[in-house]
Amino acid sequence: MVSTTIKVVASDGLTGDVVNQLTNELSKYQFKIMLKYQGTTTIATSSLGVMSLGVPSGANIELSVDGTTDQLEKVVQTLIDNQLVAKI
Repeated sequence: MVSTTIKVVASDGLTGDVVNQLTNELSKYQFKIMLKYQGTTTIATSSLGVMSLGVPSGANIELSVDGTTDQLEKVVQTLIDNQLVAKI
C-alpha cells in the first residue's frame, strides 16, 4: 500500500452527491483504494463507507492504494480534476 494526505475542497465535504461522484470516479480503477479520516478507514468505492467518515470541507484525509506510486498519483489527479480534493 502506498498513501498520501490530501485536503477535501468540495464545499460540503464528503456528503451526498459529492460522495456519489467520488465513488463513481474511483470505481473505474481496478485496484483497492482506501480513505482514512480520524482513525477510521473505509474502502473508497463504498458510498456508505465514505459517508460514514463524516469528512467536512477543509479536512485532511489519507488516501491509500494497493498498488504503485504512479497509480496513487493517477487517483489523486482524478480527484483534483473533479475539484474534490487538493494536494497539501
